[in-house]
Amino acid sequence: MSGGPHDTTLFAFNYNAEVDLVRIGRGAIKVSVIDNVLRDPEGLAALGFAQSYAEDRGNLYPGLRAKVPEAFSTALRDWLTPTLQRNGMLEGNQVISGDASFFSVVTTAGKDLRPIQRIPHYDSTDPSLFAAVIYLCGPRFSGTAFYRHRRTGYEEITEQNVSNYQLALNGDLRVHGAPEKEYINGDSVLFETVYSNELKFNGAIVYPARVLHAARIDNPFHPPKDRSEWRLTVTALLQSAQV
Repeated sequence: MSGGPHDTTLFAFNYNAEVDLVRIGRGAIKVSVIDNVLRDPEGLAALGFAQSYAEDRGNLYPGLRAKVPEAFSTALRDWLTPTLQRNGMLEGNQVISGDASFFSVVTTAGKDLRPIQRIPHYDSTDPSLFAAVIYLCGPRFSGTAFYRHRRTGYEEITEQNVSNYQLALNGDLRVHGAPEKEYINGDSVLFETVYSNELKFNGAIVYPARVLHAARIDNPFHPPKDRSEWRLTVTALLQSAQV
């Protein structure tokens, strides 16, 4: 989809959005919770519902994704940079310089999840990467939760601790066995919740890509019968850089 006058309106972000900076866990990790993100969220949701979706086999996302238009990515970066600078999540000399953004829909039944999809995950150990979720669905769905690994106490997986985390996690799985065939949604024998974000239509959450997190999916989860049952979001991996 190419840019144009219509795109300017459809992809317009709210520069007066309500933005809260919360610090989560023992590490006081900075997370931004944002309300009233888009000026036309219904229009963007309609665009999302109209896309052609496919499984991304290079990604562990438990569902289907469709690439967002480049005009949306440009508008997202232009809006997020001053928004996150104002609340202190970005330094004054940092900008959001790139992104990989997708319309995303959870479609995998709990019983069909791979073991790694049944526990919290991190997107990258790179400290310059952030992740964002924009919610384009109703409040009957749940939001996003953040976790601490009980054995190690890790809340973020870094280049320095990733090897120890994998060793400890493998040890956990040997002792306790594979997680139940369902989405993690709250405390488990291996992980404890440090913060839970409620889903609001036209809300968003932005967090470091290396923090342990998972979508809150109610169990038992069955694939949606039609698009009226979609947990539609925009999920984005954001590259920051100094200027």
